[in-house]
Amino acid sequence: METQRLLDAVAEAFAATGAGTASWPHPHPGGEGPLDEEYERCLDPGKYRILGARAEAWVQALTGLGLADVEEVADPSRTWRDDETGMELERAVRLRPHEAAASPLLLGFASLDGIPDAVIRIGAGDPAVAVGQGPACGCDACDDGSESLLKEFDEDVLAVVTGDFLHVSSPNGTISASGSGWSATGDFAGRGDIDALLSEAREGRSRHRVVLGGPWW
Repeated sequence: METQRLLDAVAEAFAATGAGTASWPHPHPGGEGPLDEEYERCLDPGKYRILGARAEAWVQALTGLGLADVEEVADPSRTWRDDETGMELERAVRLRPHEAAASPLLLGFASLDGIPDAVIRIGAGDPAVAVGQGPACGCDACDDGSESLLKEFDEDVLAVVTGDFLHVSSPNGTISASGSGWSATGDFAGRGDIDALLSEAREGRSRHRVVLGGPWW
């Protein structure tokens, strides 16, 4: 299956799931910095329901194309590995791909200032490791507009579905990688150490805990 066909299916589903949400432009165009009062403030948390609508569109697309089955998670707070965020998830769904070698996708839904389904946490594996979260912050100062928000969300989900996402848990810390980039937390000797750990994981030679799945088709 071509990736574009999947993205087209998401866009088609989003036309329905996102019908009650509105897009918005970048509030700080032209490199204008945020105002001091915009930090730690969100005047319209309801706009972030667009992420919940996008998540539902992905669920419909992935199941509708016959790539996965969806299941409700009974205890969404206990299905994450090494979770230190303390995020209060109200519900979660797990998509189990039909391809045996692929990693499951977990979508956790939380509230923002009392607005449900405004924060979505993306995970890979079972138990899941974190792939991304939208919005990362939610304050007005960090708002880049809905186009950037949805683009980043799609990229995180697509990294799991295409088998591009990789996570390594070592005694020194954790590394997450997709595409040509990576992020790490912990105490590593340097970039060479991280590159070596990622290479070993991709080649199936890692002695650490690894989350790495194949494509869903």
